[in-house]
Amino acid sequence: MDTMRHFLRRGALAAALATSAMTGMPVLAQQGELVVAQQIDAYSMDPAKHSAFPTANILFQIYDALLTQNENGEIVGALATSWSNPDDLTWRFKLREDVTFHNGEPFNAQAVKYTFDRALDPDFKAPYYSRISAIKGVEIVDEYTVDFKTEKPFPTMLLTLYEASFPALIVPPAYAAEEDGAKIAATPVGTGPYTFVEWLKDERVVLKANPDYWGGAPAIDTVIFRPIKETRTRIAELKSGGVSIAADIPPEDVPALESGDTKVAIVPSDFLYFFMLDTTRETPLQDKRVRQAINHAIDVDAIQEALLGGLGQRIALTLPTNAFGYDESWEPYAYDPEKAKELLTEAGYPDGFSIKMMSRKGRFLKDAEIVQAAAGFLQQVGINAEVEFLEPGVWGQVSEKKGREGIVFPGWSGRDPNLVWFPILKSGLYQSYFSNTELDALLDAGAATLDPEERLDIYGKAAAIIKEEAPHVPLIQPPLIYALDANLEWTPRGDGMIDLRHAEFAD
Repeated sequence: MDTMRHFLRRGALAAALATSAMTGMPVLAQQGELVVAQQIDAYSMDPAKHSAFPTANILFQIYDALLTQNENGEIVGALATSWSNPDDLTWRFKLREDVTFHNGEPFNAQAVKYTFDRALDPDFKAPYYSRISAIKGVEIVDEYTVDFKTEKPFPTMLLTLYEASFPALIVPPAYAAEEDGAKIAATPVGTGPYTFVEWLKDERVVLKANPDYWGGAPAIDTVIFRPIKETRTRIAELKSGGVSIAADIPPEDVPALESGDTKVAIVPSDFLYFFMLDTTRETPLQDKRVRQAINHAIDVDAIQEALLGGLGQRIALTLPTNAFGYDESWEPYAYDPEKAKELLTEAGYPDGFSIKMMSRKGRFLKDAEIVQAAAGFLQQVGINAEVEFLEPGVWGQVSEKKGREGIVFPGWSGRDPNLVWFPILKSGLYQSYFSNTELDALLDAGAATLDPEERLDIYGKAAAIIKEEAPHVPLIQPPLIYALDANLEWTPRGDGMIDLRHAEFAD
């Protein structure tokens, strides 16, 4: 390892240790550290009380789910060792034995039941409730066996129970109940490969390797997550040795980072870039001709090439190309501004109109630039998109009140229509701003059918409605681009979760 970079990494840890000593936190052994820079800080240390991947990246080191994914993206066991279907309404999981939480509480069936009872309680108001809402309840069979009960057959249970469904991370019952949940929201306790040391809001989160981790102690002793909003600052920190992983690197910076003390890792993501068109309020967006016009007005291919360097994947509908049910024969709306103007005229808006356009800034790779480019294309057909960027906390508050208005850039992920179309298109759901009774019936049917061929037929019909009604503007499945210390051996995951269990520095 380069001596200067090695020294700088230890310097970052020394600063953390000094603060820990002053605040009475435990002193960390200096056996090497890894610093991760991402755009924003954690929202909460309670895995069921947030809906943000930067938060999940931190918590995934502390907690485990019943299931995880392997290097090929396949769902495999984590805290669960096997599963079966005793009947169409039951998923039975055998649990790993001899696992304890960081505070000594035992992991068992009671912990699983408590975790899901808590997140499914309507009064708890879990932001990701829609991901687990098909679960009717959890029943204990014995100390290390649980049954998940559903009202209808639930084909995507395995995807629901793996760690990217944030409320599925298992919490210790006694500890999570302390101070009405406030304690675990500030000081997390899980079964994961790293234990919590400290959280200095908007500065850093420090974690220490769990030597007793059931999956084997991680190679790197200390992990530090730092929120660094500005891309240029993240890159500068990486080059100076203050950071080991810098997330969300722009495509144009890739060539300069692929030599010397740094390297780049690029993987296709499971994420979706799209615009959601709010049809719940009395605006021109309630007319499908207007929604179709917006689809024709935005040159997605030009945006993808100019802003993502062609590294993304164009999507025809709001579904990842690697998801169950995605059909390569689907075709997106063609870029056709003249057709867009014709449709606007037919809908009664020959001179266009003004509409809100809402997004966060810096949450996703090139999000602000994509929003502004789309607004520019809309302006060319007479639609004045009034762009408004919301801070992460404000975005959360607005979303909780179902207050997203106009044309919205929300971001989403999920490798099955039941995890994408159901929560963001089913009438009345928290994340949905659209309603169509025929589509609702198909989404209900797809969510309650175990037979894969039958599900493909159902979702093919649903796709036709979604294409015609145009409640979204499908854009791009973006790449995940990370800049790394050249000595770090680590492979990113397509779902965006940063998994450091097997990360290590080369000798």
